Amino acid sequence: KPDPKLLVNGALDSIDAQLKKEGTTPAYDRPTLTGSPQSDLAKLAETMDLLAQKYPKLDPEVEKAGLDRPKFLERVATDGMAKAMKECHTYYLTPDRAKTFNRPPEEYSGIGAQISPTRPNEQLPEIAAIFPNTPAERAGLKAGDRIQTVDGNSVSGFTAEEVATRIRGPEGTTVTIIVVRAGAERSFSITRARLTPPRVISRDLEGGTIGYLRVTAFNGDVTRQTSEAVQALLASGVRGFVLDLRDNPGGDLSAAQDIGSIFTKGTLVKQTGRDGQQRELRTNDKWFWSAPKPLVVLVNERSASGSEIVAAGVRANGSGTVVGTKTAGCVGIGQPRELPDGSMLLITIAKMQDAKTGEELNGEGRGVRPDVVTGTDADQQLTDAVAALRQKS
Repeated sequence: KPDPKLLVNGALDSIDAQLKKEGTTPAYDRPTLTGSPQSDLAKLAETMDLLAQKYPKLDPEVEKAGLDRPKFLERVATDGMAKAMKECHTYYLTPDRAKTFNRPPEEYSGIGAQISPTRPNEQLPEIAAIFPNTPAERAGLKAGDRIQTVDGNSVSGFTAEEVATRIRGPEGTTVTIIVVRAGAERSFSITRARLTPPRVISRDLEGGTIGYLRVTAFNGDVTRQTSEAVQALLASGVRGFVLDLRDNPGGDLSAAQDIGSIFTKGTLVKQTGRDGQQRELRTNDKWFWSAPKPLVVLVNERSASGSEIVAAGVRANGSGTVVGTKTAGCVGIGQPRELPDGSMLLITIAKMQDAKTGEELNGEGRGVRPDVVTGTDADQQLTDAVAALRQKS
């Protein structure tokens, strides 16, 4: 169980940050905490009542949403508690974001950048991928850029969902984004456009001998798209596959399980719940392609959650080689709980372990360690993946 003092201090840190963002320097005595859940939460409630009375002014946009000061501070405090856990599958969603949770749009108005889940000890959200032929690509944004502000507002500590919501907007309007790249700030003014996010990108390499599949996220009808792409590449005569999961932040667990099932058979990972019981996450025979083909799974430090499950499962079952850099170490199950105001709190209820070695995959410094470690240059990573595949052919 989480330490009540950790949660309360996280809530107060979040409130302090919000007040400073509003131009106020908070002045109050923090309560003395004992570690008793009932006592510490009661002290938090008293402190929040005091702050709501002392600093009653609300941002006009917040007032438009129909919130009063106490209710707004409740949301800020809940967000702070979730972030204090430093768990990538524990986070808070506002009512607007909760409505679209795990339901990616078939079409949206934005710039074409995929945001990586914020790691527990990182403040600036990172761009995981730039989709081809999009405003983001034309403007010069790059994977690995860390977003500092959106339209002049800091997004430090924000979740991927929160950042994406702020970047999206009406088609034809402009959003200004300041990123940090190689220690230097860069500003981009980008005109939003109507976009359909790609989930699966496939083509052949090496004169038609290698099938290349890039899966950008595990949601929507990604399993069907991947299966059809595999079928088409097999029909064209490819003799091996590169499954590119770089910059894939994860998504729906069942979709990741099914994608893994296309390429391997057996236990993908083991999962340990809050009850301490360990269970196996196994493949789904419905999706398995029995044609034996050499396989390389390409990953990087922004491959998270479902991507890590697939990579770990392929290796554990001896179905392929993992190439790239160590993955994000963000592997678990977040259970959504809807709150009375329509907002949502996701809480980590299970963590994952390697099916073969039992090694913990979730946490700072953890993740899937590739069989073939590469540098960080994207083009060279793909070249190294093809070379590894040739050795298996």
